[in-house]
Amino acid sequence: MSPKNNIHSQHLLTLIGQQVIYHQQQCVIIEVLDDKELVLQALEQDQNIQANQYGEGHRNVPVIYTLPAFDAEGNLHAELIAAGLADLLSQQASDLD
Repeated sequence: MSPKNNIHSQHLLTLIGQQVIYHQQQCVIIEVLDDKELVLQALEQDQNIQANQYGEGHRNVPVIYTLPAFDAEGNLHAELIAAGLADLLSQQASDLD
């Protein structure tokens, strides 16, 4: 699927390290996956317990969210717009072009 806008992979990569608010939590973008998904890590002290291969929880890890960059129609996903990334992406896209 090709997006219906001018946002490309290199535009998404420029978002790494940017801080956003997602579900009332301060997060930082830590990765852009190949299938155009953004990985956010919560900066607050909340942590999840990570289970081992047997399902037993043994260590605390930061809360991680994975968000799709585009919806089924190829438009910027509503979750990214709600997190305030639409303006940031359009600004960075104009800087790259």
